[in-house]
Amino acid sequence: MKDSYLEVGKIVNTHGVRGEVKVESWCDEPEDLCQLEQLFMGGRPFRVLHSRLHGAFVLLTLEGVDSIDTALPLKGKVVQAERAQFELAEGVHFVVDLIGLEARHAETGETLGRVVDILEYPAQDIYVVQGEKRYLIPDVPDFVRGIFEEEGYILFAPLEGMEL
Repeated sequence: MKDSYLEVGKIVNTHGVRGEVKVESWCDEPEDLCQLEQLFMGGRPFRVLHSRLHGAFVLLTLEGVDSIDTALPLKGKVVQAERAQFELAEGVHFVVDLIGLEARHAETGETLGRVVDILEYPAQDIYVVQGEKRYLIPDVPDFVRGIFEEEGYILFAPLEGMEL
């Protein structure tokens, strides 16, 4: 069962003396974090009063956090949002939902292992599959033939001459 909440960032510091917090966004685009009206930390809800981009970070003003004294205890906290606040385009998946899926050979159906991590690089993501062997598989159509999240597996195909 999928968790109702997604980790969307981490408070890395305070900003100024009026309680603004600096968040490292874990969303594909930091702007996605700016669109959220409510966030959670440790199960406690925080209404977002204001958000803005600050370089690669997001600055947030949260209800009830109005001074550096109330912002400092939040430093290092993971920020969560309700899954329902996000709309995904068809064929797009949350990384957290792909971790743990079975990895299968597209042609033989053989189980290669499980997806244990997804490394994010500028060119493309890399699936880390752990079974009897460890595989690093680029997220490109030549290798990834289908993601069947509801069924619990991903189909991977090797290029000619590559051992999987």
